Amino acid sequence: MKKCISILISLVMLFSVSVSSFAAEQPDKLVSRTIEVLDNGDYIVREVYEPAIQPRSSKTGSAVETYTNAAGSAIWAVKVTGTFTYNGSTSSATSSSVSVEIYNSGASFISKNASYSDNTARGTGSVKYSGYTATRTASVSCDKNGNLY
Repeated sequence: MKKCISILISLVMLFSVSVSSFAAEQPDKLVSRTIEVLDNGDYIVREVYEPAIQPRSSKTGSAVETYTNAAGSAIWAVKVTGTFTYNGSTSSATSSSVSVEIYNSGASFISKNASYSDNTARGTGSVKYSGYTATRTASVSCDKNGNLY
């Protein structure tokens, strides 16, 4: 009897570890990518991501806007992460957070702000780069069916 209980506990622990490892190993899924070319040849890469595993009727997603110079080097990025609820008829944002990443020593962080309303989460970041202040707002939205854009 003790042997059966030991085997059962071992199997439960093994299953728990393998499920946790599977969930931890799943990278975020890229939903969309767009590129905006600026007048000076630099460009902004906008990407929307969602975790591979999501609960029903709620969703978490993020949007990243990366300022990249004409040579292809990332300078800085603003990332917003939002949580949403949806039910097939409506959707709404329930939270928003923002982070600003600096990739180039010539850029310096100034400020950041997160907000949400209706079905959209927004994050604004400001950075000083090449003698001017650059401000970008990244946003991620969720439609009534749980699709992020």
